[in-house]
Amino acid sequence: MLDLQGVPLYIAIFVGKTIEVSLDTLRLMLINRGKKLLSAFVGVIYVVIWLLIISSVLTDIADDPIKVIVYSVSYGLGIILGSVFEQRLAVGLTSLQIVQTEAEAENLAHELRDNGFGVTILEGHSVDGTRREMIFVQLRRKSVPAAMKLIYSHAPNALVSTSDVRSLRGGFVR
Repeated sequence: MLDLQGVPLYIAIFVGKTIEVSLDTLRLMLINRGKKLLSAFVGVIYVVIWLLIISSVLTDIADDPIKVIVYSVSYGLGIILGSVFEQRLAVGLTSLQIVQTEAEAENLAHELRDNGFGVTILEGHSVDGTRREMIFVQLRRKSVPAAMKLIYSHAPNALVSTSDVRSLRGGFVR
């Protein structure tokens, strides 16, 4: 329990809860990316902060309902900040799938390869029977903005989907 009262207690609850929820959001995202050890480490810190904050909020809660409001607002802010923090860290891998006509796919694949991305192309057909090619690019999440900028500068009408990759073996990853 934090031995504070009034405004200093509210500030401690707000800052602590915001950090705690940010860490928990990050922990969950790390679990989803297969980073068990790092997630466990973040989880330990999260629990210590949670215990300190919750014990301070629950002490004399009926006499000081402002603690509940501060706690609740900081919870929401913590989710937002945790998500932003995780996006900036960009831990893990992503797969891009790009659908283009045959000629456009070859040009785009060449540009991607020239910029250091590993590319695989598969043949396919669209719903109307038109021949299409699917370009697969496996890359680190940190490289996604550069790849997307390159894709849309050379193929502005490309159909691009992204998906998270939990594990990858072999191949070339930038």
